[in-house]
Amino acid sequence: MPASWLAAINAALPYIDSIAKIALPAFGQRKSSREANEDTHRQLAELQTAVTHNAEHVRELAVQLQAALSALEQAAAEAAAAQRRLRLLLNVVGALALLAVVLAVYAAWR
Repeated sequence: MPASWLAAINAALPYIDSIAKIALPAFGQRKSSREANEDTHRQLAELQTAVTHNAEHVRELAVQLQAALSALEQAAAEAAAAQRRLRLLLNVVGALALLAVVLAVYAAWR
């Protein structure tokens, strides 16, 4: 059992130095309150800038969406008008077909 622990320790030793260099600064001194305030103000300024940019992008997207919706409404109106024309044409063709059938039956009986 001790041999396995010894092997594990020997395998980890080369990495302890790099781990210590990375981990120890995280446990170092805390920032002073002035530095913390400066960081907070800087972060707030960055967030305000990001919010402003996001609002501009949302406004642009809203304008594009409005244009797309108006184009869709126009296309829907055109499609409805085309459908009305086709329905009228279909009714005329149906009436002519019915007239043709009536004339064919009349001609067959005569």
